[in-house]
Amino acid sequence: MADTPDLDATGGRQEAELALLTAMYPGSLDWNGQRRELTYRTEEGGVLTLRLPDDYPEKSTPQLVTATGKNKTDLRDLARSRMVALENHPDEETLDAIIQAFDELVKQRAQTSQETGHPVDQLNGKNTSKPAFKTVVVWLHHLLNTNKRKLALNPSINSGAVKGITKPGYPGVLVYSGNADAVEAHVAELRNQRWQAFQVRLDEPGQSPWNFAADSILEVESMSEVTKNIVGEINKQAFLKAIGVK
Repeated sequence: MADTPDLDATGGRQEAELALLTAMYPGSLDWNGQRRELTYRTEEGGVLTLRLPDDYPEKSTPQLVTATGKNKTDLRDLARSRMVALENHPDEETLDAIIQAFDELVKQRAQTSQETGHPVDQLNGKNTSKPAFKTVVVWLHHLLNTNKRKLALNPSINSGAVKGITKPGYPGVLVYSGNADAVEAHVAELRNQRWQAFQVRLDEPGQSPWNFAADSILEVESMSEVTKNIVGEINKQAFLKAIGVK
């Protein structure tokens, strides 16, 4: 298990960002203050190491040291291209976005079995057809911006196919369920906004969507109201577990 990052050698915004990431990814991060290297390990066996310059994020960006997938497959070129795509906004924290992009990269490689050369369905004998429905829970450092709140409530594509709940403030929480393609498109649209932290805590395909008290996407003011508006004890417990309450 990775050690808790030693933040003594960092300062200001960099220290605050590392502290936030430690809370978001417990046991998955290792900070080497002497080498100024942050290592992140995925559940699928991927390993990402970044070097943080002294003047990050004010004047520079993280530098890629290593990126490997399952069985230590070299993913440096793919990871570097995704990092470049995220460097559109200077003087902005990007570590969480880089970690999210690397997570998606490793998962995509595992799902397509490009590292083993075998089709996924031959490996596990399971039906690999895409489920019709999906439920996603997103944790945000905060949700305050009026335009972001409106976007969270109003999917631009196939809006009637997505139901859910949003909670603005600190932290922000988004819960969406419905047609799998519509949910994925809405979450992707939101992810492309500028966030201090955007973490998918639950990504659950299923044969049926979750039910909510309102037949739409509803904004509520507290975490207890989010839970109250989720119909079904099993779904409530899954939500609480996703956000770390249980």
